[in-house]
Amino acid sequence: MKNETIFDRIAQIIEIECNGIPAQFARKIGSKDQTVRNIVVNRRSYPGYEMILKIIQSIDWLNPDWLITGRGEMRKGNAENDQIITEPESHYETDINRQLINIIDSQQRTIENLTTYKKADK
Repeated sequence: MKNETIFDRIAQIIEIECNGIPAQFARKIGSKDQTVRNIVVNRRSYPGYEMILKIIQSIDWLNPDWLITGRGEMRKGNAENDQIITEPESHYETDINRQLINIIDSQQRTIENLTTYKKADK
């Protein structure tokens, strides 16, 4: 489908996996019904990292590249594809953890600076 969004791709997965029932899909991936509805039905929010990870881990036939970018086929094609997807997982998690720690550290420094500035103002 041309110009499809991640909302459309998740809706297609729900249609295949759970006959289009968001509540059933939410249970399948271990998420809250309202969270899935806000993403797919109401389109109020984009799925975050945790949601995408739950979907990828819960649906073994799903091609993660297709889910995230829309490139390629919806279903994994071969064992080579599976290998590409599963091997780097811990590497990505480590990189993401480092990035998150850096963001948290930066925000903590900002809070400390603002607190110091506010105290100096008094």
